Amino acid sequence: MMEAFTQDSLLWEEALTLQAREAVYRFRYEQYFSAHRALPGTDHAKKRVWLPHDDQSRHFLVSCQGRILAVASATLATEPTLLPEWRTLLALERLKEILPQTIIFSRAIVAQSDRNSTLFGKICLRLACQFLNEGRHYALHYCAPNKVALYERLGYRLYAHGKNLQSGAFRLPMLLVADDMAYFQKVRSPFRTLKRDPEKNRPWIDKAFALCPELAKRPLCLHSKEEVANMLPLCQVPPEESLALVQSLRRGARFGLKPGDVLALANVDEGSFFVLSGSLKSQTQRYQAGCVLRTGKDSIVAERESELVSFQPESLSKAILANEA
Repeated sequence: MMEAFTQDSLLWEEALTLQAREAVYRFRYEQYFSAHRALPGTDHAKKRVWLPHDDQSRHFLVSCQGRILAVASATLATEPTLLPEWRTLLALERLKEILPQTIIFSRAIVAQSDRNSTLFGKICLRLACQFLNEGRHYALHYCAPNKVALYERLGYRLYAHGKNLQSGAFRLPMLLVADDMAYFQKVRSPFRTLKRDPEKNRPWIDKAFALCPELAKRPLCLHSKEEVANMLPLCQVPPEESLALVQSLRRGARFGLKPGDVLALANVDEGSFFVLSGSLKSQTQRYQAGCVLRTGKDSIVAERESELVSFQPESLSKAILANEA
Protein backbone atom coordinates (compact mmCIF):
# COMPACT_ATOMS: atom_id res chain seq x y z
CA MET A 1 0.00 0.00 0.00
CA MET A 2 1.22 3.50 -0.79
CA GLU A 3 0.96 5.82 2.19
CA ALA A 4 -0.77 9.09 1.31
CA PHE A 5 1.54 12.11 1.28
CA THR A 6 1.54 15.74 0.14
CA GLN A 7 4.25 17.31 -2.03
CA ASP A 8 4.20 20.73 -3.73
CA SER A 9 0.53 21.15 -2.75
CA LEU A 10 -0.35 17.84 -4.44
CA LEU A 11 -1.92 14.97 -2.48
CA TRP A 12 -0.76 11.53 -3.64
CA GLU A 13 -2.83 8.56 -2.46
CA GLU A 14 -3.92 5.05 -3.30
CA ALA A 15 -7.63 4.45 -3.97
CA LEU A 16 -8.43 2.07 -1.13
CA THR A 17 -12.21 2.54 -0.88
CA LEU A 18 -14.98 1.72 -3.34
CA GLN A 19 -15.79 5.42 -3.52
CA ALA A 20 -12.20 6.34 -4.40
CA ARG A 21 -11.98 3.59 -7.03
CA GLU A 22 -15.23 4.78 -8.57
CA ALA A 23 -13.77 8.29 -8.72
CA VAL A 24 -10.86 6.85 -10.75
CA TYR A 25 -13.24 5.15 -13.21
CA ARG A 26 -15.26 8.33 -13.68
CA PHE A 27 -12.17 10.51 -14.05
CA ARG A 28 -10.94 8.23 -16.86
CA TYR A 29 -14.20 8.78 -18.69
CA GLU A 30 -14.44 12.53 -18.13
CA GLN A 31 -10.87 13.34 -19.12
CA TYR A 32 -10.29 11.00 -22.05
CA PHE A 33 -12.63 8.13 -22.85
CA SER A 34 -15.80 10.17 -23.35
CA ALA A 35 -14.45 11.21 -26.76
CA HIS A 36 -13.46 7.67 -27.79
CA ARG A 37 -16.56 5.53 -28.21
CA ALA A 38 -14.86 2.29 -29.26
CA LEU A 39 -12.38 1.81 -26.40
CA PRO A 40 -12.88 -1.29 -24.20
CA GLY A 41 -14.58 -0.80 -20.86
CA THR A 42 -16.23 2.50 -21.77
CA ASP A 43 -19.74 2.82 -20.33
CA HIS A 44 -21.22 5.97 -21.83
CA ALA A 45 -24.50 5.53 -19.97
CA LYS A 46 -22.83 5.48 -16.53
CA LYS A 47 -19.94 7.74 -17.63
CA ARG A 48 -17.25 5.45 -16.27
CA VAL A 49 -14.46 3.24 -17.63
CA TRP A 50 -14.02 -0.16 -16.00
CA LEU A 51 -12.41 -3.43 -17.11
CA PRO A 52 -12.65 -6.80 -15.32
CA HIS A 53 -9.05 -6.68 -14.09
CA ASP A 54 -9.72 -3.31 -12.41
CA ASP A 55 -11.24 -5.14 -9.44
CA GLN A 56 -7.86 -6.81 -8.84
CA SER A 57 -5.71 -3.78 -9.71
CA ARG A 58 -4.34 -0.96 -7.59
CA HIS A 59 -5.40 2.57 -8.45
CA PHE A 60 -3.74 5.88 -7.60
CA LEU A 61 -4.88 9.50 -7.53
CA VAL A 62 -3.14 12.87 -7.48
CA SER A 63 -5.29 15.78 -6.33
CA CYS A 64 -5.06 19.41 -5.28
CA GLN A 65 -7.57 21.02 -2.92
CA GLY A 66 -10.04 18.22 -3.53
CA ARG A 67 -9.79 18.31 -7.34
CA ILE A 68 -8.39 15.18 -9.02
CA LEU A 69 -5.55 16.06 -11.40
CA ALA A 70 -4.35 12.60 -12.45
CA VAL A 71 -4.99 8.89 -12.01
CA ALA A 72 -3.12 5.72 -12.92
CA SER A 73 -3.54 1.98 -12.42
CA ALA A 74 -1.23 -0.97 -11.85
CA THR A 75 -2.04 -4.65 -12.44
CA LEU A 76 -0.03 -7.78 -11.79
CA ALA A 77 1.09 -9.31 -15.07
CA THR A 78 -0.19 -12.69 -13.82
CA GLU A 79 -3.76 -11.41 -13.40
CA PRO A 80 -6.04 -13.92 -15.23
CA THR A 81 -8.72 -11.33 -16.10
CA LEU A 82 -6.43 -9.17 -18.26
CA LEU A 83 -7.83 -8.30 -21.66
CA PRO A 84 -6.78 -10.84 -24.33
CA GLU A 85 -5.56 -8.04 -26.60
CA TRP A 86 -3.29 -6.79 -23.80
CA ARG A 87 -1.82 -10.28 -23.49
CA THR A 88 -1.08 -10.29 -27.20
CA LEU A 89 0.21 -6.71 -27.43
CA LEU A 90 2.47 -7.08 -24.37
CA ALA A 91 3.69 -10.53 -25.51
CA LEU A 92 2.98 -11.97 -22.05
CA GLU A 93 3.41 -15.56 -23.18
CA ARG A 94 6.95 -14.69 -24.20
CA LEU A 95 7.59 -13.13 -20.78
CA LYS A 96 5.97 -15.88 -18.70
CA GLU A 97 9.20 -16.63 -16.79
CA ILE A 98 9.29 -13.12 -15.31
CA LEU A 99 5.57 -12.33 -15.02
CA PRO A 100 5.43 -12.90 -11.23
CA GLN A 101 7.96 -10.06 -10.84
CA THR A 102 6.22 -7.80 -13.37
CA ILE A 103 3.65 -5.03 -13.03
CA ILE A 104 1.58 -3.49 -15.84
CA PHE A 105 0.95 0.25 -15.71
CA SER A 106 -2.10 1.56 -17.55
CA ARG A 107 -4.64 4.34 -17.76
CA ALA A 108 -2.22 7.07 -16.65
CA ILE A 109 -4.45 10.06 -17.36
CA VAL A 110 -3.88 13.72 -16.49
CA ALA A 111 -6.67 16.31 -16.39
CA GLN A 112 -6.89 18.33 -19.59
CA SER A 113 -6.10 21.54 -17.71
CA ASP A 114 -2.80 20.10 -16.47
CA ARG A 115 -1.54 18.04 -19.42
CA ASN A 116 1.16 20.56 -20.22
CA SER A 117 2.75 20.16 -16.78
CA THR A 118 5.31 17.66 -15.53
CA LEU A 119 2.59 15.68 -13.78
CA PHE A 120 2.46 12.85 -16.33
CA GLY A 121 6.18 12.15 -16.00
CA LYS A 122 5.98 12.42 -12.21
CA ILE A 123 3.17 9.90 -11.83
CA CYS A 124 4.92 7.40 -14.13
CA LEU A 125 8.11 7.69 -12.11
CA ARG A 126 6.42 7.69 -8.73
CA LEU A 127 4.50 4.48 -9.41
CA ALA A 128 7.49 2.72 -10.95
CA CYS A 129 9.57 3.55 -7.86
CA GLN A 130 6.74 2.37 -5.60
CA PHE A 131 6.61 -1.08 -7.17
CA LEU A 132 10.35 -1.46 -7.58
CA ASN A 133 10.71 -0.75 -3.87
CA GLU A 134 8.05 -3.39 -3.20
CA GLY A 135 10.23 -5.99 -4.89
CA ARG A 136 9.04 -5.98 -8.50
CA HIS A 137 11.82 -6.07 -11.07
CA TYR A 138 9.94 -5.16 -14.25
CA ALA A 139 7.23 -2.76 -15.40
CA LEU A 140 5.27 -2.96 -18.66
CA HIS A 141 3.47 -0.22 -20.48
CA TYR A 142 2.29 0.41 -24.02
CA CYS A 143 2.23 3.71 -25.85
CA ALA A 144 1.49 5.51 -29.10
CA PRO A 145 4.42 5.95 -31.52
CA ASN A 146 4.77 9.65 -30.74
CA LYS A 147 5.37 8.83 -27.05
CA VAL A 148 8.24 6.37 -27.57
CA ALA A 149 10.95 8.98 -26.94
CA LEU A 150 9.23 10.10 -23.74
CA TYR A 151 9.05 6.57 -22.33
CA GLU A 152 12.62 5.79 -23.39
CA ARG A 153 13.74 8.86 -21.46
CA LEU A 154 11.83 7.60 -18.44
CA GLY A 155 13.80 4.35 -18.66
CA TYR A 156 11.59 2.03 -20.72
CA ARG A 157 12.71 0.05 -23.79
CA LEU A 158 10.88 -1.32 -26.81
CA TYR A 159 10.93 -5.11 -26.60
CA ALA A 160 8.48 -6.40 -29.23
CA HIS A 161 6.64 -5.34 -32.38
CA GLY A 162 3.66 -3.02 -32.06
CA LYS A 163 0.12 -4.07 -32.92
CA ASN A 164 -3.24 -2.56 -33.71
CA LEU A 165 -5.77 -2.72 -30.88
CA GLN A 166 -9.44 -3.48 -31.50
CA SER A 167 -10.08 0.27 -31.42
CA GLY A 168 -7.78 0.64 -34.44
CA ALA A 169 -5.05 2.44 -32.47
CA PHE A 170 -1.48 1.25 -33.08
CA ARG A 171 0.50 0.77 -29.87
CA LEU A 172 4.05 -0.34 -28.99
CA PRO A 173 4.98 -2.41 -25.89
CA MET A 174 7.67 -1.08 -23.57
CA LEU A 175 9.53 -2.66 -20.65
CA LEU A 176 11.31 -1.10 -17.68
CA VAL A 177 14.10 -3.28 -16.29
CA ALA A 178 14.99 -2.35 -12.71
CA ASP A 179 18.67 -1.78 -11.90
CA ASP A 180 19.64 -1.39 -15.56
CA MET A 181 21.76 1.57 -14.53
CA ALA A 182 23.91 1.63 -17.68
CA TYR A 183 20.80 2.21 -19.77
CA PHE A 184 19.40 4.76 -17.32
CA GLN A 185 22.65 6.73 -17.58
CA LYS A 186 22.64 6.50 -21.36
CA VAL A 187 19.17 8.02 -21.77
CA ARG A 188 19.45 10.34 -18.73
CA SER A 189 16.53 8.60 -17.02
CA PRO A 190 15.62 10.02 -13.60
CA PHE A 191 16.05 6.42 -12.35
CA ARG A 192 19.81 6.81 -12.73
CA THR A 193 19.90 8.61 -9.36
CA LEU A 194 18.32 5.73 -7.42
CA LYS A 195 20.56 4.00 -4.89
CA ARG A 196 20.26 0.41 -6.07
CA ASP A 197 22.73 -2.44 -6.54
CA PRO A 198 22.65 -3.54 -10.21
CA GLU A 199 25.23 -6.29 -9.67
CA LYS A 200 23.19 -7.87 -6.89
CA ASN A 201 20.19 -8.00 -9.23
CA ARG A 202 22.17 -8.89 -12.36
CA PRO A 203 20.24 -12.19 -12.81
CA TRP A 204 17.00 -10.25 -13.27
CA ILE A 205 18.59 -8.02 -15.91
CA ASP A 206 20.11 -11.00 -17.75
CA LYS A 207 16.79 -12.86 -17.66
CA ALA A 208 14.97 -10.01 -19.39
CA PHE A 209 17.63 -9.76 -22.09
CA ALA A 210 17.52 -13.52 -22.65
CA LEU A 211 13.75 -13.40 -23.20
CA CYS A 212 13.86 -10.20 -25.28
CA PRO A 213 17.11 -9.73 -27.24
CA GLU A 214 15.53 -6.56 -28.71
CA LEU A 215 16.27 -4.84 -25.38
CA ALA A 216 19.95 -4.74 -26.37
CA LYS A 217 19.21 -2.50 -29.34
CA ARG A 218 20.14 1.14 -29.13
CA PRO A 219 17.06 3.18 -28.05
CA LEU A 220 15.33 5.13 -30.78
CA CYS A 221 15.77 8.40 -28.88
CA LEU A 222 19.55 8.13 -29.37
CA HIS A 223 19.34 7.62 -33.13
CA SER A 224 19.10 10.37 -35.69
CA LYS A 225 15.74 10.91 -37.34
CA GLU A 226 17.13 9.50 -40.58
CA GLU A 227 18.31 6.33 -38.83
CA VAL A 228 14.94 5.91 -37.13
CA ALA A 229 13.07 6.33 -40.41
CA ASN A 230 15.10 3.48 -41.89
CA MET A 231 14.49 1.27 -38.84
CA LEU A 232 10.72 1.63 -38.62
CA PRO A 233 9.79 -0.95 -41.28
CA LEU A 234 11.84 -3.50 -39.31
CA CYS A 235 9.84 -2.54 -36.18
CA GLN A 236 6.64 -3.15 -38.17
CA VAL A 237 5.44 0.40 -37.56
CA PRO A 238 2.75 1.24 -40.15
CA PRO A 239 3.70 4.03 -42.58
CA GLU A 240 0.86 6.23 -41.33
CA GLU A 241 2.31 6.05 -37.79
CA SER A 242 5.97 6.46 -38.74
CA LEU A 243 5.87 10.24 -39.19
CA ALA A 244 4.51 10.79 -35.67
CA LEU A 245 7.27 8.66 -34.18
CA VAL A 246 10.06 10.35 -36.13
CA GLN A 247 8.73 13.82 -35.32
CA SER A 248 8.71 13.00 -31.61
CA LEU A 249 12.50 12.55 -31.66
CA ARG A 250 13.85 16.04 -31.05
CA ARG A 251 17.52 16.94 -31.18
CA GLY A 252 19.60 19.85 -30.04
CA ALA A 253 17.00 22.47 -29.12
CA ARG A 254 18.03 24.01 -25.81
CA PHE A 255 16.68 27.07 -24.07
CA GLY A 256 18.85 28.82 -21.48
CA LEU A 257 16.76 30.99 -19.15
CA LYS A 258 17.89 33.52 -16.59
CA PRO A 259 15.73 35.15 -13.89
CA GLY A 260 13.08 37.34 -15.47
CA ASP A 261 12.99 35.39 -18.74
CA VAL A 262 9.78 33.78 -19.90
CA LEU A 263 9.78 31.08 -22.57
CA ALA A 264 6.44 30.64 -24.32
CA LEU A 265 6.39 27.19 -25.87
CA ALA A 266 3.42 27.94 -28.09
CA ASN A 267 5.92 28.92 -30.80
CA VAL A 268 8.16 25.89 -30.30
CA ASP A 269 7.80 22.57 -32.13
CA GLU A 270 5.75 19.88 -30.40
CA GLY A 271 7.70 17.42 -28.29
CA SER A 272 8.63 16.30 -24.80
CA PHE A 273 10.95 18.57 -22.81
CA PHE A 274 13.55 17.79 -20.17
CA VAL A 275 14.92 20.13 -17.50
CA LEU A 276 18.70 19.76 -17.63
CA SER A 277 19.57 22.16 -14.85
CA GLY A 278 18.10 24.72 -12.49
CA SER A 279 14.44 24.98 -11.47
CA LEU A 280 11.46 26.55 -13.18
CA LYS A 281 7.82 27.30 -12.62
CA SER A 282 5.25 26.79 -15.35
CA GLN A 283 1.92 28.32 -16.26
CA THR A 284 -0.63 27.13 -18.80
CA GLN A 285 -3.37 29.16 -20.44
CA ARG A 286 -6.14 27.17 -18.75
CA TYR A 287 -4.29 26.61 -15.50
CA GLN A 288 -6.42 27.14 -12.40
CA ALA A 289 -5.02 28.71 -9.24
CA GLY A 290 -4.49 26.38 -6.33
CA CYS A 291 -1.24 24.51 -6.86
CA VAL A 292 2.02 25.80 -8.30
CA LEU A 293 3.64 23.61 -10.94
CA ARG A 294 7.38 23.43 -10.32
CA THR A 295 10.00 21.63 -12.34
CA GLY A 296 13.49 20.72 -11.24
CA LYS A 297 16.49 18.98 -12.75
CA ASP A 298 15.52 15.80 -14.64
CA SER A 299 11.84 16.76 -14.72
CA ILE A 300 9.97 15.73 -17.84
CA VAL A 301 7.29 17.86 -19.44
CA ALA A 302 5.00 15.54 -21.39
CA GLU A 303 3.65 16.14 -24.87
CA ARG A 304 1.67 19.35 -25.08
CA GLU A 305 -1.48 20.22 -26.91
CA SER A 306 -1.97 23.56 -28.64
CA GLU A 307 -2.47 25.79 -25.62
CA LEU A 308 0.12 28.27 -24.39
CA VAL A 309 2.78 27.02 -22.02
CA SER A 310 5.40 29.26 -20.45
CA PHE A 311 8.38 28.65 -18.18
CA GLN A 312 10.47 31.02 -16.12
CA PRO A 313 13.29 30.39 -13.65
CA GLU A 314 12.26 29.97 -10.04
CA SER A 315 15.74 30.32 -8.61
CA LEU A 316 18.63 32.70 -9.18
CA SER A 317 20.57 30.11 -11.13
CA LYS A 318 20.25 29.84 -14.87
CA ALA A 319 17.91 27.07 -15.97
CA ILE A 320 18.23 25.03 -19.13
CA LEU A 321 15.19 23.43 -20.75
CA ALA A 322 15.76 21.10 -23.68
CA ASN A 323 13.68 19.14 -26.14
CA GLU A 324 16.64 17.07 -27.27
CA ALA A 325 16.01 13.34 -27.46
